[in-house]
Amino acid sequence: MFKTRQQGEYVYITEYVGEENRCTIPTNIGDAIVKGIDRFAFSEKRELVEIVLSESVESIGAHAFYNCRSLKSIVMGDGVTDIGDGAFKNCYNISDIKIIRTHNNTRCLKGILSEVNNETTVTIEYPDGTSKVVFPYYLDNYEENTPARIITQITSGSGIRYRECITGEDINYAEYDNIFLQAMHIDVQESAAKIAMGRINYPYHLSDKAKEQYRAYLFDNRVELLLKLAKDEKYEELNEFLNMKLITAEDLKYCINKAREESLMEGLGIMLAFQRENYGTTKKIFEF
Repeated sequence: MFKTRQQGEYVYITEYVGEENRCTIPTNIGDAIVKGIDRFAFSEKRELVEIVLSESVESIGAHAFYNCRSLKSIVMGDGVTDIGDGAFKNCYNISDIKIIRTHNNTRCLKGILSEVNNETTVTIEYPDGTSKVVFPYYLDNYEENTPARIITQITSGSGIRYRECITGEDINYAEYDNIFLQAMHIDVQESAAKIAMGRINYPYHLSDKAKEQYRAYLFDNRVELLLKLAKDEKYEELNEFLNMKLITAEDLKYCINKAREESLMEGLGIMLAFQRENYGTTKKIFEF
C-alpha cells in the first residue's frame, strides 16, 4: 500500500499506491517507526475520503495531499510540527478534523486551516475534556486598482478571524467566543448555529457569559433552526438541538405541523418522539 524510504530507525512514506477511500497510516512499518509523509506522497488521490495519521507522524511534506479533492476527514495526533507548503492545496472538501491532544501544539491545525478556506469542524480530544469548534469559511478576492497599478486583496467571511484564534500551542477560546458576539449579525449566520451548539455541547474553556450568549442566539432562532435541520436531513444535530430543551411545547407543535406539511418524514418522526417523551400526547377533541 505504501512506498517508503528508511532513515535509521525511522521510515517515511514516499508514495501511497492503494485505491481505498479510507487510509490509515500505521505507527510502524516492519520494525521502523513511521515518522513522516514525503512530498507529493498522496497527491492526486482523488478517491481518498478519509486519512488517519498515527501519532508517530511528525512531518507532512510539501504538496503531500495536493489535489485530493474528495478528502473530507482527517484524524491525527498533535505531534505534527512541520507541514510543507501546499500540503493540502486544492483539498476543497475537507470539513472534519479530529486531533488527539498529547503535546502542546496546534501548528498542525494552523497549517491545515491556512490552506482550507471552507467551513470546517474541528474536534480536539484533550486529556481533560473534548472541544468541538467550527471554523467558518472565508474567501479571498482580488481587485485591480488600474491607476495605481496594484492588486488589492479583499477577504470576505469571518473565517479568517476565527483562524487567527489558533496560537502555537492551543486555541484561544475566549477570543473565539468573543468573535461570535461581534460577528453573528454580520457574516457568520450560516455557521452560527453550528458554532453555538458545538460550544455548548462541548464546553471546553467556555465562560458562563459566552454560554448564555450562545443559548440566547439559539433560543431566538429556535423554530427556524429546528426546521432547517429537518429540511437539511441533519438528524444527529436535530436530536442534539431538541435535547438542549430550548424549544417550547407550542413551538414544537408548530414545527411538527410544518414538517408534516412539507413531508419531512424522518425529521417529523424525531420531533414526534421527542414530543411524546417530554410533553406527552395530546388527545384530539372532536366537536359535533
